[in-house]
Amino acid sequence: MNRPAATLPPLHEYWPKALAYPAQPAAASTVVAIAAAHAGALLVPVLGGLLDLVVWAAFFKYAFEVLRWSANGRAEAPEISLTVGDMVGRYAVLLLVLIELAIVLVGASAGPVAALALGLVLMLALPAMVTILALEEGFVRALNPFAWLLLGARIGRVYFALAGFFCAALVVQSLFALAVASALPGFVADALSHAVVSYLLLAGFHLIGCVIHEQRDALGYSGHLALQPETPHTDPARRILDAARTRAAGGDTLGAAQLLREELAAQPDALPLHDELRHWLRQNDANDELLGHAKKYIPVLLAQNRERRAMEVVRECQAIDPKFALDDPAAITRLAHAAADAGHTQLALGLLAGFHKRFRNHPDLGRNYLLAAKLWAERMNKEMQARALLQQLKLSLPNDPVMPQVDAYLAFLDRLAATPPRSGNASGA
Repeated sequence: MNRPAATLPPLHEYWPKALAYPAQPAAASTVVAIAAAHAGALLVPVLGGLLDLVVWAAFFKYAFEVLRWSANGRAEAPEISLTVGDMVGRYAVLLLVLIELAIVLVGASAGPVAALALGLVLMLALPAMVTILALEEGFVRALNPFAWLLLGARIGRVYFALAGFFCAALVVQSLFALAVASALPGFVADALSHAVVSYLLLAGFHLIGCVIHEQRDALGYSGHLALQPETPHTDPARRILDAARTRAAGGDTLGAAQLLREELAAQPDALPLHDELRHWLRQNDANDELLGHAKKYIPVLLAQNRERRAMEVVRECQAIDPKFALDDPAAITRLAHAAADAGHTQLALGLLAGFHKRFRNHPDLGRNYLLAAKLWAERMNKEMQARALLQQLKLSLPNDPVMPQVDAYLAFLDRLAATPPRSGNASGA
């Protein structure tokens, strides 16, 4: 899994080559298999529709793997899905069903023009929804229009190019389906149509990954832990990594993890050993140890100014246990503010949850909850909750140095909420 990442050229040079990406053997074989499975599922009576959804879930799982590999700078297509869980594929299918259902309902109630307008809006939002699902695996956040706008603002004009690609792909696949439906038998036409759909979707997911890779600083994306570049042979940790993988190759994954634990006791600052240990803990489904290890690993990352990697570890732990929390208030403050700056709203709020209960009278209490209020108001559309939190801060911490900022932000919210005066003369008798 940790092969050296290929170096992708700048995105403005790479756009024309993206259409060739699904032609690689690994991707092309997936396209053919998925197309045949789609066509075969539709021939099954009664259960054909459900089987088709299962095929879609399998395809999206691979498509998100393509996106992650591309976001990590890899130009080659993956053979199989290694880093994407089954739930992401199911979320994507559910998203697809909800989009289609919304368009149908709007068309039935408001007419075809309204349905077309909604379809265009959702098509424009599609790259944002896909990106959020890929990076955060959060279905609810993928449906949040504020998250779409925030992501689009961070990516810039290239976002519209992505949306344009998906719109163009929809037109091409629709015209192709109409052409082959009138010229070929049903099974062959269905298989070819699904092959074109899958091919263009993989190209689109690859392009989204390329944009994430090029905009990784703006997005605060440090890469997926399992797809980091291989540790070089000159690194002192390489000998231990090779020994652990030799044990695992012989079927002794527990022994590989134990070897890494022993080495980390002597080399607690060796980041490659920490990452390797977490890999084998995941393989052994040792979730409790993953959570415990994270509390030791994150301070090491922060000491080496690796905030992005620390955020990835926190996100992984919160996916295992939503109640996961760090024990060091300084680390919580640092990571929460870094996550907010990087646009990871849910991660920042999750880190700050319950801070006042766990660390009463801590010096960072005021600034942390001012940050939470700003995130609620500006990114979650929860202005009332933000106001209530700020007012509680004024009562609980009247002498906190952050109070002038709290007053200023409350005044800012008041100005936003103020109803502008009506222009013109009132009519009278």
